[in-house]
Formats: sequence, C-alpha cells, structure tokens
Amino acid sequence: MNKLSKLFSAKKPLIGMIHLPPLPGYPDYSGMDGVVKKALKDLKVLEKAGFNGVLVENTDTPGFVAAPSEIKKAMKKVTKEVIRKSSLPVGMEIVYDMTATINIAASLGCNFVRLDVFADTVKTRWGIVPYSYKEVNKILASYSKKPLLLVDVHVKHAKLLSKKSLEKSIKISLKHGANGIIITGKWTGIEPKLEDLKQARKVIGDKVPIIIGSGLNFTNTEKLLSLTDGAIVGTSIKTGDYIDFKKASDLAAIAKQSKNY
Repeated sequence: MNKLSKLFSAKKPLIGMIHLPPLPGYPDYSGMDGVVKKALKDLKVLEKAGFNGVLVENTDTPGFVAAPSEIKKAMKKVTKEVIRKSSLPVGMEIVYDMTATINIAASLGCNFVRLDVFADTVKTRWGIVPYSYKEVNKILASYSKKPLLLVDVHVKHAKLLSKKSLEKSIKISLKHGANGIIITGKWTGIEPKLEDLKQARKVIGDKVPIIIGSGLNFTNTEKLLSLTDGAIVGTSIKTGDYIDFKKASDLAAIAKQSKNY
C-alpha cells in the first residue's frame, strides 16, 4: 500500500475540492464567517457522499503569484476550521503561491498539499511562477511532521517556459520529494490526455501514485481510474458554487463499483 492509499484508507482515493468564496480584498468578500460556513457545508456533503479526502483552495480572480498577507491569514483560518471539523484527511493550496501553501499547511498539520508548480517554471495569467522544489524542501526541513506533496507536472492554465518533456518534469519531481504526481488536462473540467497518463505510468511505475487533477466525471471514471491511482474532483460534482450531494455521491458510487477502485 502506497502512502496515498494509506492516508486516505482507499486504494484509489477521491479527493473533493472545497472551492472558497471571495476572500479579503476582493469586491464580493462578505466576511470570514461566510467563507468558513461555505467550506464546512461542502465538507459535510463530501463526507456524506463517500469521498476519501478534501482539498481547500482559493478561487479568486485575478489571482496572485505571491499572495498578500490577508489572503494567507484567511486561508489559514478556514483550513484550520476544516481540519477541526473533518473526519477525512485535509489538504490545501493557495493557487500559485507554493511557499505560502507549504508554510501554512505544515504549521496546521495538514495531511497533504497540492502544489501546482514544483518542477516547472510556468507563465500564468497573473505572471511567471518559478519552480518551487528548492524552497518547498527548505521550508519542510524545519517541520517534523510533513504533509504529503502532491505535485502537478505541466499544469493546466499555464504555459511551460522550457522545452522540458513530461518525463523530465516527473523525474525532477520524484527526485525532490514528490509523494504523488498530478496530471491534468489543459483547463478546468478537461480530462488529461490518455497518452500523458500512460507515459507517466511508464516513467513512474509504482514508485508514487498518479492522480487525475482535472476532468473526472460520470462517463470517464472507470477509464481514467484504470490508468491512475486516484483523483481530485471539483467541477463535475458542483451545482453553482456548492458541492451537490447527489452528484458527489453518484460519482463516488461509480468509482466504488468500478473494478479499478
């Protein structure tokens, strides 16, 4: 059993996204009570629906390459509350701020993190985000309890600023401590290319899990789980801004009925 399966008590875990409403500094921000309330409502739905873990993430537009202090404080507050209330493993990510993510996650005792940018420097809508593995490992060295590092390679919503192959990015990630490799499509809700998943498996073998980072839905679950070791799910189980219990429970049921689960 790999570290991912052991943490989530599932052979191929489903991790549900808790997308947060506007945080401090954004026009539609309505206070931290509302942010926490929404996060805890999504948490309860994911627990009841049969998911194996949850991932807390900010979704504000425009984003930041380096999050301001008020965003960091807000993320720390809401994630702490989710951890306090959750019966499931909890992870977090501040989008495009890998050092803030790892600092907060490690200080709170999060079970895992998602790091969009680890081995690759990329260009995003909000600016250039440099590779982060050196800084991440430097920060982790000061903590005895370390979250699992689930890291993207050739991540969605970004342009790779090199001709680095998928194989090379994966090898760099593994060398510098990745506990799981996340493969995405080009955009939210788009499934990864099957050839990318197959290539990743060829490179990784059984060293660490391969996780789907976008696009798992009601029609492709069995196909994608046959090639991977779990999935992070958001878009397909939401109605509006909230997790939909029926959608989430139906997807979990499909995964559990699959011969690959």
